[in-house]
Amino acid sequence: MTTARAPLSTRNPQAYGFAVTVLGVLFFFPDVLVVRLIEADTMTVAVWRGVAAFVSTAIALGLFGRQTLPNWRELLRWPSLAMIFLQGVGSVFFLASLGQTSAANALLILATAPFIAALMSWAILRERIDTPTWGAIAGVFAGVGIIAAGSLGGGHLSGDMFALANAVVIAAYYVVIRMAPSGNLMPSIALGYLLTSAIAYPFAPMESLTTAQTTLIAISGGVILAGGCFLLQIGPRYLPAAEVSMITMLEIIAGPLLVWVFIGENPGLKTLIGGGVILVAITAHTAVKLAQSQRGAPA
Repeated sequence: MTTARAPLSTRNPQAYGFAVTVLGVLFFFPDVLVVRLIEADTMTVAVWRGVAAFVSTAIALGLFGRQTLPNWRELLRWPSLAMIFLQGVGSVFFLASLGQTSAANALLILATAPFIAALMSWAILRERIDTPTWGAIAGVFAGVGIIAAGSLGGGHLSGDMFALANAVVIAAYYVVIRMAPSGNLMPSIALGYLLTSAIAYPFAPMESLTTAQTTLIAISGGVILAGGCFLLQIGPRYLPAAEVSMITMLEIIAGPLLVWVFIGENPGLKTLIGGGVILVAITAHTAVKLAQSQRGAPA
């Protein structure tokens, strides 16, 4: 096979990781809106959303990934167990934050994930965090500061803490994927979906759901969550954890705007300004990193 015909993952791993990660983030853009439109108890949603994601992923693995399925011994190794745990608790934290704070708060607090991922990568993987990435992280936190001035402190402390816990889980999620040896982690992630259901079930009233609510849960779990997680477990193999987390911050901009447009949950002027700062920081960081990649400069 000639170099010209080699897959993008071989010719330019950084560009491939960037493209896959962006596509994964696009899957998650409407997730908060869909969860809001369900209008049901969040823990009940968590139970059925986890089941829907598990079923969707299991079907996909059975059809397309049967030859790469790990055995039970591999599932008991630390990367697999870590992914099961992180996926399980992360979804619970995410839905709990949406149930107790605004969509803007729940997502904007996730902007701490790149900083947490950077610290984890530096401490565990000894990865060097370059100047453009630190600059982008500083820009993201500047945007968060602006948003926090206008939207935090409104009696949603517990929801904000759930969102912060979710940010820690997301950061750890990407670091574990980068540390794990090459292999199929999707079965572990699928089991994590079931763990979400198991954790949420004791706290869920399991109220009856309409056909519309059931359909939205199936979309949120079976399409958005399952599809997005599949793509986002590939990206960190080609990009540092902090950079992957930076790209995923685009959801912080899109999520509250979609909720605002379709349901009228106004994020406020400072959230819009801060979101703009975050978007500029991410865009500038991406442009610098792509330019470095094309020049062959060290990342």
